[in-house]
Amino acid sequence: MTQHHQEPTPGFPDAAQLRWAAAFAALVMLLTCLPYLYGLLIRPPGCYYSGLLANPDEHNVYLAYMRQARDGALFLFDPFTSEPQAGRVINLFFLALGCLSRTLHLPLPLAYHLARLASGWLLLMAVYCLGAYALESLFARRLALLLAAFASGLGWLFHAGPGQPHPIDYGPGLVMPEAITSLSLLLNPLFTFSMFLMIVAIGLGVHAFSAGSPRSALIAGLSAFLLGNIHTYDLAPVALVLAGYLLVLLLSRALTIRAILLAALIAALAAPSLAYQLWLMRSGELTLAVKAVETPVLSPAPAFLALGLGIPLALALGGLAYAATPHARPTARALALWLVLGLALIYAPVPFQRKLAEGIHIPVVLLAALALERLIPTAIARWRLPAAVLLLALTLPSNILFAARAVRDLRTNNQAYLGNLMPPLYLRPDQYGSLRWLGDHASRSDVLLCSSFLGSYAPSLANARVHLGHWAETLHFSRKVSDLSRFLRADTPDAARRALCRREGITYVLRDRTIYDEVYCLAPDGSTQPLFEPDDSHWLAPVYEKERVSLYRVK
Repeated sequence: MTQHHQEPTPGFPDAAQLRWAAAFAALVMLLTCLPYLYGLLIRPPGCYYSGLLANPDEHNVYLAYMRQARDGALFLFDPFTSEPQAGRVINLFFLALGCLSRTLHLPLPLAYHLARLASGWLLLMAVYCLGAYALESLFARRLALLLAAFASGLGWLFHAGPGQPHPIDYGPGLVMPEAITSLSLLLNPLFTFSMFLMIVAIGLGVHAFSAGSPRSALIAGLSAFLLGNIHTYDLAPVALVLAGYLLVLLLSRALTIRAILLAALIAALAAPSLAYQLWLMRSGELTLAVKAVETPVLSPAPAFLALGLGIPLALALGGLAYAATPHARPTARALALWLVLGLALIYAPVPFQRKLAEGIHIPVVLLAALALERLIPTAIARWRLPAAVLLLALTLPSNILFAARAVRDLRTNNQAYLGNLMPPLYLRPDQYGSLRWLGDHASRSDVLLCSSFLGSYAPSLANARVHLGHWAETLHFSRKVSDLSRFLRADTPDAARRALCRREGITYVLRDRTIYDEVYCLAPDGSTQPLFEPDDSHWLAPVYEKERVSLYRVK
């Protein structure tokens, strides 16, 4: 954060700035590896470590798509539900990762983490480059990058007691990695790569309109096309920001025919991926949007969102005021539009509201840096470093607590979340062995009936579909939880079990005689009810057995 005697010129950063930003981004991504290395270090003997933190169910979905691509598939299907599918989905991100795994002979979790490191590094570099167009001082540009890498909100103030607010950065309620850049860097390469594409599309789109650059428009359009393919939701804020910027130019009488033509070029390049997603929905294909309609993911209360974004959001309001002045740079105005329109979009009347929060942290931290740049001018630059240190000290604790909780969950193998049907982070040798056997003998036409704890892992480890595996990817999830509960109870007639297998096309049944099956049949008082023993059924043929796990083929 050392202040140079001469401030950098506006625009794309020079080589020295890029070297600093690249080294910083690499250091940040190396730091994010520490919890995963700890998970490997404490792995119980013989157990399979998923290489995941926090919510493994989400990442197992991505690994399942990568597994299909690694096995040579171009069109992907949802393996977490038993309904018939045409399999017409193309996702270039997971196709690329699956091909990487196949070409370099990498385990899927390793390829996934390499993608996490690369996409996180790209995102941080994009944040710095975007800041270079909006911020005048080296101090502000580096501060924005520090905030993007480490800042969260005020959740750490409210996590201790019941009945407290539930900010989105840390606490007993909903944590939203898509709205906190540092959590996305730690957890999710799809989020970070999507945010990278959002920055490229918005930043170069604004540059194209302001400078009349066809090259910038071309790259912005291609980024929007890729974004529409891999994470379609994120096209909404990109389109709103670029359209809003054109409206600002129109109202200020600065809109040119060239800018309109360049906007049309961006829209034309982005349109095919959006049209393809809409066609998939109309054809009845199981897309993320279709599943979101059945299982809504709604945004938290505005107060919880504001608390989760915290002090940077409060500072960003000051940056917002400056961005509205005639002296503000075009990129600063675009950031103001991104913040205002993005916050409004989070509460749009759609069932996937929460998804629209992705990337909102980026304009927050850049406008916060802009506010501090204006509040502490060069004349009193000696106050800048203490202010930056204080700001980081107030915005870092939630991330530290999140990492500490992730480490605790590794030690307990997610036992605290059994009631939420959250999968374990480690699989016992018998659990892992049964899924590997299935991987050697089953195909995508097979359907496995098992608990969602193991059903979360089966598509990536066994490449078979599951009847029950994920709260959103499994259609009619609640009904299928009840189906499994009835199947497992000893007092259920055998004819009802056979009827379920016929109706759902189930070809294999996996029994795990541990809490992972028992939790589906707990009595109201918490006691365990007698469970069904498949060995007594002539229509189930045992094909694998080890310790407490048995796998049966439906005759």
